[in-house]
Parts: sequence; structure tokens; C-alpha cells
Amino acid sequence: MTARRAGRPMAALRQDLPPALRSFAVELRRRRAESGLTLRELARAIGLSPASLSRVFNGERLMNEADLRRLASSLGLAEDDARALELRLRQARAEGEAETGGRGTAGSDLHGRLRELHEESGLSLREIAQRLEAAGAPLGKSTIERALRDPAPALPQALQLADALIGALPDAAREAATQEVLQAAHAAATPPAVQGEAPHAARSISQWDPLDLEVHRAVRPASTAVGQALPGYVLRAHDRALARLVSAAAEGTSGMAVLVGSSSTGKTRACWEAVRPLAPKGWRLWHPVDPTRADAALRGLDDVRPRTVVWLNETQHYLGQPRHGERLAAALHDLLVRPERGPVLVLGTLWPDHAHQYTVPPAPGAPDPHSRARDLLAGRLIPVPDAFDQDALRSAGALARHGDAPLAEALAWSSGGRVPQFLAGGPELLRRYTASTPAARAVLDAAIDARRYGAGAALPPSFLTEAATGYLTDSEYDGLTGDWAVGALAEATAPVHGRMAPLRPWRPGPARGRRDADDPPTARVFRLADYLAQFGRTSRRTRFPPSSFWYAAYAHLPARDLFALSTAAFRSARLTWANQLIRRAADLGGPVVDGTAVLYSKAASTERSGDHDGAEQLYQRAAEAGDPLALFRLAQAYQRAGDTDGLERLARSAADAEGFLPLADPGLRAGEGAEDLYRRAAETGDPHALFRLFRMRERDGDPEGAEHVALKAADAGHAWLFNFPARWPDGLEADGTITPPSPESGD
Repeated sequence: MTARRAGRPMAALRQDLPPALRSFAVELRRRRAESGLTLRELARAIGLSPASLSRVFNGERLMNEADLRRLASSLGLAEDDARALELRLRQARAEGEAETGGRGTAGSDLHGRLRELHEESGLSLREIAQRLEAAGAPLGKSTIERALRDPAPALPQALQLADALIGALPDAAREAATQEVLQAAHAAATPPAVQGEAPHAARSISQWDPLDLEVHRAVRPASTAVGQALPGYVLRAHDRALARLVSAAAEGTSGMAVLVGSSSTGKTRACWEAVRPLAPKGWRLWHPVDPTRADAALRGLDDVRPRTVVWLNETQHYLGQPRHGERLAAALHDLLVRPERGPVLVLGTLWPDHAHQYTVPPAPGAPDPHSRARDLLAGRLIPVPDAFDQDALRSAGALARHGDAPLAEALAWSSGGRVPQFLAGGPELLRRYTASTPAARAVLDAAIDARRYGAGAALPPSFLTEAATGYLTDSEYDGLTGDWAVGALAEATAPVHGRMAPLRPWRPGPARGRRDADDPPTARVFRLADYLAQFGRTSRRTRFPPSSFWYAAYAHLPARDLFALSTAAFRSARLTWANQLIRRAADLGGPVVDGTAVLYSKAASTERSGDHDGAEQLYQRAAEAGDPLALFRLAQAYQRAGDTDGLERLARSAADAEGFLPLADPGLRAGEGAEDLYRRAAETGDPHALFRLFRMRERDGDPEGAEHVALKAADAGHAWLFNFPARWPDGLEADGTITPPSPESGD
């Protein structure tokens, strides 16, 4: 509707309004301005006094949901927009609950409703007393005044007073007001429910700090001296989907949702805002993290009690854990489908590539390491877009105009609606990364490579600085001073916005990974910013790390990281390092590698005894459990036996398991410009383009060019596409040269 008149300008909102209350008031103001209705017209339509409605629009009080529904109807809002307003109202109520620490909320609700009714009725104390006397329930003016002032009024007096006040309201508003008073009175008279024991780390939602749940702190605008912890929240389509799930949980139906989106798009914040309305209903939240996320979740899941939110932020650390992921997926499914254990709510977040990994079925005959995770996630993924749509931008603009400095700066400097990324400091992180000194850039590149190859978030400083040396040119290395490592780490950890930094220090502990023995007891580990980790997945996907990276990993990383890195080295045909790292991981031990190490050891012993068929079966089991070296042993066995068909099947199975199908597609695009097209695509590491470019070079009689493409594919981790056990039987060195045959063959 085109605005025709909005009445007098409304007073500015107070600067100290809590964020959720401010967001609610700002959205009401925006919708009223778009409708063109005056405050008096709206008050008349919904049966409230203009003064009472003015207090709602000024963030001085909250209205009830029945009045809000009438207001939304008067504003002509669509159903989704009306629900969004209701969600904002619930968040504002939950925010008030958190600020009071949950003390006396039932009585306070009744008292608050009495005060609202007094304002809406417009009655004086004398008029109220006259109505009570006429109804045969006289109260003195001093008693009435105390009842309106006391946060915990005597219940009989409160109900008498409410009856008199409701009688002065318009007929259309009386029924809803009566129901709300009765509900508040029932809550005030009912003792709090006694909850069963919850997991030891579960506590009331209102007691959690969102920053402890890994919600990003807001950027601090350059124009302000002090930044707010979180900016105002802008609701989008995924918030409405989450709200429906939360409402169902509040009414007794267990549910699960995993938000899928790129880094810094607001996934974790959306989960936090969604669960806040459950706080006044007595819900708890459990965030399993120690000693590792998957271990903690699997160990504590049996103890989860009804009315608990299970917080699985960065769900890949739970479902993707090699040893426990599938068991945890099955346990979560059992928790959700057993009515006697509910209601519970399971919330998580994933990057798109992880979601693809866990939900896309494997090729026929290929291993299926995530079958239970795929079943669990089916129908439970909610996409989160990278950018704000136009309605979200309008809401953000309204909040910015009413004093939200972080949103104002994000809107001014972001482009394409990518407001969440700016709020999380993404652009500044990239600027810091690209403008770093060579030493600091080398440290960050080593951290990026470690994360993109599957190492955990906790990276020791000894690993980072030793790995960094190989990323420097000769002249850069010659220019290093004795304290270069200290300076490089200081530069990489310098804050960008608030607590945001390319590398963030973590305190060492049992959940942070092993601290190297050479590090002093007070040394900390470091975590790479998620935004840079995701950026590096693309920017460095065709670059294989230098030898210094692998030496440093061998010396300083824990077994679970070495296992992941050995797999990455194997996929790039770096067999020497794949072998060294898997052996080092087995020496260090731990639940991540013990299973595959035992299988591999049995297979090697069986092979030495001469039972090649039995060894092959054990190698196959170890390979299916995730041991890359076992897969290579199978390939070697086929190669020695001259079983080219078996070798081709193995290569095809490995490629298909990775989701690459070009081995089964011999077709090539012909015509002028085709090679240039494939070459440009191959520069990004696209496996299909690399394979087609390789075949095109072979077809044109250019074996050296074909070999160059195969080496480039190996650098990008796609060595299986080119049957590398036959092409490079001893693998490649870190620099891409072919490893010479070893005089000895190890098991």
C-alpha cells in the first residue's frame, strides 16, 4: 500500500534498548510507515489506546500475541510477514527473561499485564474503585495502587482488578485479554516444573552467552568507541522455517534442522535467535565439545532429557568423524523418534561442501561411509543464502536508521547484499591476508593448507612457523631476522574487527589438540578464521604444500590430523608422505587411527605369510575404513599381478567415491577454442576439465603436455583420475617430481 499519511513523526528509540526489543519496535515502525496508517487509526482497529500502542512502538512495552495478530491484519501483512513479527515478539520476551535471570517471571508477567490493562482502559484509581464496588468486590485506592505497583500482587486482588480493567476495554478486545490474564495467573500460581537431570554441561538457554556458542561477535564500526556484542537481527526465510520447528518443539514434537550456507552467512546466529523463545518455557541447551565434539556427543546423548536443545554447531565435526560419525547419526535418529525422550530439538550448521559430502549417494559399488548421516539429514536441511534479499535489506536499513551502528556500516560498505559476511569481518580479513608481510602470509598459507586437508582447528605455533619456511622465496627467506616467527604470529593474530583476526589464539586443553613438547607450558594453539579457511579451499586448491609443511606436520600435529593429511597426500600421489604420516599416526595412537592401523597391520602380516587372497580382503576392509595406504597396497598387488582390469576398477571406484565420473565418460568437446575452455576450467582444479584436457593432449600426440596436466591434477588431489599406481608406482615428491624407486619395499 502506498503511504498516504503517517501522522506525526515518532520519537527516537532509546539507545539502551535491548537488541531484540529494538528489532521488534523498528520492524513495527517500518511496517506502519509502509501502510500509511496513523497510530490512532491502528489503535482504534485493534482495540488499544493510542498511548498504549505508542509505548509498544517506542520499545517501552511488549504487546500480547493476540493484539499483534490484529495489528498485523490491520497493516495488511502477508501470513509469513505476520509470523515474522510474532517471532520477533517472542525473541524480545525471551530477551527480557534472560535479563532477569529467570527470577519471578510468572508473577512479573501477571503484574505487567495488569499495568498494560490499566493503560489501555484509561481509568483513574477512583474510577477503578467505583467499578469494583459496583461489582461487589470493593478495594481501597491504596490497595489498588499497591497491586499495580507490586511485581507479585496477591492473586485474588489481581484477578478482581483485572476484571474491572477488562470491563472498560472495547468488546472486541475483552476475550483475548481475559485469556491472557488467566494464563498469567495460572503461571503465577503453579510452582516451577521439576526437571530431570540433564547432561552435565546443559544449562538454561537464558544462561548461555551466544559468543560461547560460536556466534560471531559484531564488527566494531570505526565511528564508535565501543561496539555492541551482536548487531540487531534481521529475519529471513530460513528463520521462519526454523521458527515453525521451534514452535512444534515447544508444543511437544521433537525435531532437527541443520542450516546449510557458506562461512559467515549467519547460520549460527539464526539458530541462537530461534531457540531464545524456548528460554521462558524452561528449556536447556547442551553444546558437547570436550574432549572432542563427536566423543562428547556420543557419550552424553543417552543423558539428554526432554526440553533440551542439542547444539551441534559445525556439524561436520560430529557426523564426519571417521570413528563415531555414523554411530552418532544413529543415536540422534533414535533420540528424535522416541516420544518418551522428547520433546528435544537438535540444531546444527554445515558448509555446502560438507552437506554435499554427507547427503549425495555414492556411485554404484562405491563405499558408502555416510549412509546413516544421509538418512538423518534427509528433509532436515535448511538453506541459508549468502546475501540479504530486498525485504531483509529494508529491515536492516530501518535498524541502521534507528541506531544500529554495525548494520549501518555493513550496509554502507558491503555489496550484493552480503551483509552477514561484512559483519563477521570477512572483507577485512581478506584485505589483511593479501596485504600481509611474506612471513605472516606464509604462516596463514600453512594454516589454510592444514585446514583444507582436514586438520583440526587447533594448530600449534611450532607447526605454523616451521611449515611457513617453505612458502617463502629464496630472497624472502634470506631476509628473515632471528625473531621473524614471533613477528609473523603477532601480525597474523592482530585483531581486524573486535575479536576477529586471521588467526585467533586458543588456550590449550584436552579439546584443543596436543600441544607440542617443544612449546612452553603457557603456549597457545591457534585457529584460522572460518572465512579464510573457506576462501583458501578455492584459492589454493591447485597448490600442493612444500616439503616444510609435511616435515612440520610429522613433528608437531596429533594423530587425528596426521591421518587426515596422509589421506590428502595419498590423493595427490605423494606416497612417501602418505606412508610416513600414517605410520606416525599409528605410533601416536588414538581412537581415530587405531581401527585402520590394526587392520593394516593384520593385512601386512597376512601378506608376508603368503596368503595374498586373505591380505587383499584385509586391505580392502582397511581401505573402506579410510586407510589410504591400504588402498595403495591393493593397487600395487594388482599391478604386480598384471591385473589391469582390477587396477582400472580400483581407480574407477576411488574416483567415483570422490564424486568424479569422467573416467566413465570418454566424450570430448571438439571445435575451435575447446582446449582453451578446458584449460581455463582446469586452472581452478576442476577434475572434469583436467581429465578432458589430458585426453585432448593425448589425442593430439602431446605426451609431455598430457603428463603436465596429470601432474597438475595430482597437485589438486585428483591423482586417481589418471591411474597413478601405474603411472607413478613410487609416487611423487612434494615438488611434483617423480619419486625414484626405493631399494627397499616396506610394509
